[in-house]
Amino acid sequence: MQLIENIRLAFTSIAANKMRSVLTMIGIIIGISAVIMITTIGNSIQKTLVNTFNSIGSLNYFDVYLYIQSSEDTSDVLKDDDKITREMLDELVKTYPDYFYLNLTSNYNTCTLRNWNNQDVKVSLNSAMSTQEYTDLKILRGRGISYQDSLLHKQTAWVSSLFVEQYFPKNIDPIGQTLTFELPDGQSQNFVIVGVYELPAAYMTNYEPGTKDIDKVTPVYVPYDTMTNLLHEEEKSYYYAEVYYYTENDIEMLTNVLQEFFEEKYHEKPYVGFEIYNMQKQLGMINTVVNVVTVAISVIAAISLIVGGVGVMNIMLVSITERTKEIGVRKALGAQNSSIRMQFVVEAILICLIGGLIGITLGILGGVSIGTLAKALVNQMYPEYASIFSITIQPSIPAILISVGFSILTGVFFGYYPANKAAKMNPIDALRYD
Repeated sequence: MQLIENIRLAFTSIAANKMRSVLTMIGIIIGISAVIMITTIGNSIQKTLVNTFNSIGSLNYFDVYLYIQSSEDTSDVLKDDDKITREMLDELVKTYPDYFYLNLTSNYNTCTLRNWNNQDVKVSLNSAMSTQEYTDLKILRGRGISYQDSLLHKQTAWVSSLFVEQYFPKNIDPIGQTLTFELPDGQSQNFVIVGVYELPAAYMTNYEPGTKDIDKVTPVYVPYDTMTNLLHEEEKSYYYAEVYYYTENDIEMLTNVLQEFFEEKYHEKPYVGFEIYNMQKQLGMINTVVNVVTVAISVIAAISLIVGGVGVMNIMLVSITERTKEIGVRKALGAQNSSIRMQFVVEAILICLIGGLIGITLGILGGVSIGTLAKALVNQMYPEYASIFSITIQPSIPAILISVGFSILTGVFFGYYPANKAAKMNPIDALRYD
């Protein structure tokens, strides 16, 4: 009951001195809004990076690159028997089936097909062990290419929605239809369509405005092992390889396993070096840098809260001086020191809390405004990347909660000294005060 009365008295005092209360809050408002704005921008940058990487493709893979280490008795070019082989990769997956899996891909020549209207339709022929990692491609009908398709050398195909419009007449179901491709070695092979994916809008930016749909080349995916079998490329070797991993495993542990595996494979070839990269790890490092910068700038911005707190203390001392007789009357009527102290501490907390809430609101609006402006600039200046560079505006909830708590603590810390001074007043001296 006493707390409610103190809150009522605090509101009465603030309302009676509106201009002074607003000026007192300015330091708190500026400090809190700056912190919220900075953390909102930092949080939004992190979310934007994650969403952008995800829109480009999966992050759960390692890139293993080979290179020649400096040595006087070796060539600067890797020989075929120095490269990563499919046999080596199969051994890795077989040895660590719970850690890794393969999703090898290849790009082939552009193929030309004749559609139902006797028009040429060009497609880019690509192979993949599985299309499940193409997270940016939405399946509209049927399914994608599976690992079983690849391992069993099935002649299946995954085509785009645009290709369906180019190649088939309207109202024809493409699933189960047969396509005949001329492979790079000159032979013709039939592939059955098992699925249709939606072509991303970003892909269309590769073409000049006004290009007819029939003239646009879209990717068609077929099983990787099927193509290597048909083209007799089973022993193909690689300068680099992508090794996918199951995300429930620890990245550091997987990196060490890969490091040991390739060290063993190349221990007899000391002139061959290799590097292992992981986009998820790189993204984590970028996020760490963003976090450090955000925290550092936020701490600098939060210094203004100290200035605001000093302002609160100064105004509270002035308020106590002006209300000396009021304090004297209350003490003469039996008010205890703790009641007087609580009254002014509550008033200081309320001033800081109101200022904090205003600062949080302004900070969120500022962060959202900057993010919206950045999105508009990207769309205006780089429209070809607009659908890939996905700007996400997300205020930091922990920063908001911390700011509210910090506002209350500021009121307690900087309001206690004036409140304690008021509580210790001698009621006789206070009543005599003019």
